[in-house]
Amino acid sequence: MRLVGSAGCLLLLASCTGQIGDGDAPAPPVNEACAAVSPGPSPLRRLTRWEYDQTVHDLLGDTSQPARSFVPEAIQFGFDNGALGATLSAVVVEQYEAAANQLAHTAAADLPGLLGCDPAGAAEEACVTAFVDRFGRRAFRRPLTADERSRFLAFFQSTRATQTPALAVEMLVSAVLQSPHFLYRIELGMPDPTAEGVVRLTDYEVASRLSYLFWGSMPDEELFAAAESGALSDSAGIRAQAERMLQDERGARAIRNFFEQWSGARDLDKIERGDPYSPEIAGLQREELGLFADDVVRRQDGRLETLFTSPATFLNDELATFYGLDAPGSTDLVRVELDPERYPGILTRGAPLALLAHPGQPSIVRRGKFLLEQVMCSPPPPPPCNADTSLPPIDPMATAREQLETKTSVEPCKSCHAVINPPGFALDHFDELGRWRDDEHGLSIDTSGQLVGTDAAGPFAGHTELIDRMATSEEARACMVTHWFRYAFGRDATTEDACTVDDVELRFAETDGDMKELLVALTQTDAFLYRKAEGGAQ
Repeated sequence: MRLVGSAGCLLLLASCTGQIGDGDAPAPPVNEACAAVSPGPSPLRRLTRWEYDQTVHDLLGDTSQPARSFVPEAIQFGFDNGALGATLSAVVVEQYEAAANQLAHTAAADLPGLLGCDPAGAAEEACVTAFVDRFGRRAFRRPLTADERSRFLAFFQSTRATQTPALAVEMLVSAVLQSPHFLYRIELGMPDPTAEGVVRLTDYEVASRLSYLFWGSMPDEELFAAAESGALSDSAGIRAQAERMLQDERGARAIRNFFEQWSGARDLDKIERGDPYSPEIAGLQREELGLFADDVVRRQDGRLETLFTSPATFLNDELATFYGLDAPGSTDLVRVELDPERYPGILTRGAPLALLAHPGQPSIVRRGKFLLEQVMCSPPPPPPCNADTSLPPIDPMATAREQLETKTSVEPCKSCHAVINPPGFALDHFDELGRWRDDEHGLSIDTSGQLVGTDAAGPFAGHTELIDRMATSEEARACMVTHWFRYAFGRDATTEDACTVDDVELRFAETDGDMKELLVALTQTDAFLYRKAEGGAQ
């Protein structure tokens, strides 16, 4: 069932993306005039598949994850929640309709439980009216307008004239779930007399930004109450809610989602490796990485240095046996301490290492590129069109490093690979499945090299030394701010965001790289609290 006009509304809204960032442009210069409010663009954002599933879980208690079958989002700046990555098509609209119908049908099976009251007899009108107010507020993340309330009640009444109460409620719920106000995070803001051309978001819109940043879902009742009371009108109230939400168990959602995407762990199910690798091992590696990142950020000291150097991880007997490590005696993944000389931090976890490999052998180039791009935000240029990127056959008399050095020692490869290869050499003690190896088919492995072009530059003997240097790098800290900015706002930073980025980088530095403070600092910025007044919901 489809609310009349919903597809047209969705397709119309899909074109209202407003302003966007400048692509992969260099970081904006520092703006000294930070007294003026400068929010940067605020493109219209649609719920991602992951956010949709989290939201219907919190709204309806549904655990079926219907959005897993939706058309995948395009990846933008490394993440799936970019404003330009959520292209709407007729196929997606049909998928929304089918999901809404099924969700509504399931929910209406327990009508008193859904409505919170018994609609039998004379109480029906009052029961449904109260439900529309309550359900609409939660689904739209704000109170319904008088017009919306009247239209939904009229829709129910017209349906109820020929249908049972259960079916009429079912159609009402389906209509709400197909509304653009559920599927999109629409932000109109309110006039702000202190800044011409800029509007501050309403408290309900701030609540929604908080909930989708920290939980990937709708606000809870405490956050709704804060919005209603005006507690989100000042920075202290917003900070208090941000800190609460991070500490809540739902705070693990965004931390794990971010680092699974940052590391590429989400794509583990797409790789082909053969025995002893399996979908089960891939799933455990992804779970290991998410648990490790969440443990560091929310339960340990939260510091970027700890993320890169902590030897703790999460294993069960199956995954430990796969890695060749001592089994912890558990079928659940539990926290264990590993050898700090072999396993310092997230960069030595199995998920990224297995992903950054080829069938049968690790990839020095992919691993080197990852460290430069994801850790230092210093991506190497793409290979020239005439470059030979084919892999040589495995030579039992030579290591992969020796073969790569021979192949890339001449132009047009030499200049770029002098930058890419060394950080990749550092991780060569890990095989294509993310397991430690002492040698490469009987040959000694040389993990030494020299990093160039960053503030972590210099010679290193192996991965531990290189990672230690990256862990305290100012460029690595700034890079993590860049990634979280893109994740939080669904776009890249522009020159208008210079003050926002400066404020967050300063707070990150003042707290010795505390990622909890990085996240809270994002909520205190112009980019989070304001949007431009012109052009509607940009």
